[in-house]
Amino acid sequence: MPGFEICDKEWHYYVINVEFPVVTLYVDGVTYDPYLVTDDWPIHPSQIDAQLTVGACWQGGEVAKPRFTQYFRGSLSGLTIRPGKIESQKVISCLQACKEGLDINSLESLDKNIKFHFNPAQSILVMEGEDLENINAAVVKVSYINSRQFPTPGIRRVHISTTVQCFGEDTCLSIPDIDAVLMVLQPSEPRITIAGVEQLRRPAADLSGSSGLDLFQDLHIASTVTRTDNTGRYAGVYAGGVLEEIIHNLDYCDILVLGEELRPEAESLQLDRSSLLGMHLDATNSTSGMSIYGVDSMSNYEHVIRQVRYHHWLPATLTLRRFRLTCSELNGRYTSNEFKLEIGLLHDSEAGEHVNYMVAPPQYMQMVHRPSSLQHSLYPGHSS
Repeated sequence: MPGFEICDKEWHYYVINVEFPVVTLYVDGVTYDPYLVTDDWPIHPSQIDAQLTVGACWQGGEVAKPRFTQYFRGSLSGLTIRPGKIESQKVISCLQACKEGLDINSLESLDKNIKFHFNPAQSILVMEGEDLENINAAVVKVSYINSRQFPTPGIRRVHISTTVQCFGEDTCLSIPDIDAVLMVLQPSEPRITIAGVEQLRRPAADLSGSSGLDLFQDLHIASTVTRTDNTGRYAGVYAGGVLEEIIHNLDYCDILVLGEELRPEAESLQLDRSSLLGMHLDATNSTSGMSIYGVDSMSNYEHVIRQVRYHHWLPATLTLRRFRLTCSELNGRYTSNEFKLEIGLLHDSEAGEHVNYMVAPPQYMQMVHRPSSLQHSLYPGHSS
């Protein structure tokens, strides 16, 4: 591959898109002309389908003994084959690059004589060219990107060094290095709120039945940020700003038993494994509670937590049972409120008067502003 050093003792991200008869090779998100290693010899003299082999080359043509040879010797960090589908360069670049790094704006408008190369982490960009104006125009297109929804605030240092090649001259220009600083501001921090019924009183039969008692059937998980808005467009104002509901992922929710641990011979928390199908979630269970974990959407967490049931085979011995539910984002960087649930027995004399005690969700949740388009970036000021 011209202009690219394979044996540089660095990890690289390779993608081969095959749309017969066109084959496109991407190395770290940049296209290169593939190098034809060998002819496409048949694997076997009989009429059988060719097979795909990774890590070796089959020599089955004009050789005395057909065999696999030219083995790949090294390490692979991963291998993915997607039959019937190819990806665009934009998607490929996004897959291999970090959430934070350097980028080039308007890559299509970059002069064709400018050569550029990113390292795998996209923290180093090398640009080469012969025309000074083209180089200047290319450098102007270099940008800093940070696609994290909640970027870490602080200083980012940028170092620019320039080398000039001179031909047939006694002296050559020396351009001093440039050090610059970028400041990533503190993003609006999300407030994760769990709301729902906080007290349940049920007949003993509901607790000891085969299906048990659904603990969090009316649960709702929401996340809001406070926006400062001086235009007066929104009427709902809270603590000097506008509450705006946002959508992002959680990484775990814990259901903790308050007080004495569950008695295995009489009670338990249960969750059908089928509730986790098709989601990036898993769960662990013990006498002290249940933990649901994995990076997934708040709606999926809601769906799974609503399936958690409480069984008590000796409900007559139950006085009160309390649980506490908390959820986290970014491994504890942002945590929810502590949602507490209390369970008690509903006696026959009370059956006609009460079904359960309901506590309304926090008042501020009723005036949340929900933008019409939640899928767009909520932090444009922090992503460019």
